[in-house]
Amino acid sequence: MLLRTSLIVAVAILGASGCATQDPKPFANAVECFYPACSIDVTVVDDGRGGKKLALTDDGNVQMGTRHKVVAIVWNMRTPGYEFRADSIEPHTRRAGPGKPATSAGVWANEIIAHGVAFDSISVTNLNNERRLLHYDVTVYPSRGTPGAPLTVGAAIMNDPCPDAGTACR
Repeated sequence: MLLRTSLIVAVAILGASGCATQDPKPFANAVECFYPACSIDVTVVDDGRGGKKLALTDDGNVQMGTRHKVVAIVWNMRTPGYEFRADSIEPHTRRAGPGKPATSAGVWANEIIAHGVAFDSISVTNLNNERRLLHYDVTVYPSRGTPGAPLTVGAAIMNDPCPDAGTACR
């Protein structure tokens, strides 16, 4: 009886250790993004020092859903007097120091397809082909009649494709 119980416990432990677990996110907050699209609200707020800064839903970070490919990510401007332009969503290509990683333009181009831009909305398609972290910058511009300089903030997209299309993923 003891041998049988030990065997059952051993099998249960082996089975549990083989289960896939979701990796932790590389950031505290993130929009969970599944097919066909997810959205991020962009707001201009007071920075507490007399200036302005950008506030994005979940800090602008995106966690792609496993197996969800060809998903649109949409940024929506929620503050009047500011607008998007063609270069408002770009890869963060310059390393700004320790803890500030970059994404090459080539890697970005292999994963992200830019769409058209409207003054209050901009979107891309994420192909989610390779598990990797894509660092990007969001820039908004003051509209005509709004004083101030463009505002930029960095964020990241965590791609998470199914590691093997022939198996079930989490």
